Amino acid sequence: MRYTKIRLSSWNNVQMKTILIFVRQREISKAFPDGFRLILEDDASIIDAIKAVDIEIKEKAGKFPIEKYKSLLQMVYHPHENRFYNQVAIHVYAKSTFLNVRENPLMPLPNETTIVLIPENGCQTDWEEPVE
Repeated sequence: MRYTKIRLSSWNNVQMKTILIFVRQREISKAFPDGFRLILEDDASIIDAIKAVDIEIKEKAGKFPIEKYKSLLQMVYHPHENRFYNQVAIHVYAKSTFLNVRENPLMPLPNETTIVLIPENGCQTDWEEPVE
């Protein structure tokens, strides 16, 4: 698995952290079976991590592989209401401690956080259409 270092701001001497993301979605899992190992700035949130995954996907695939979406972020996150869609399953933990990012998507993640993101949770009956 390769590391991807994403610079989200122009600050120098910024502390960095490692985030591991697994996206459980057929097209994305096929192209990235080992997930994404990211090195992000210390104050990065799950939203920043998903943006970094979008950069990785577009670099490798040229475009987002799921036709009706422009990005993973669009697929999972409602930007006007600052929340994840109901059909999105999210498991986030650091050192065996569960983190509830669903209630606060902008909270900074600890170093060595693991994220399992399931954009289209089949068990969900309250399905929402993503906004553009």
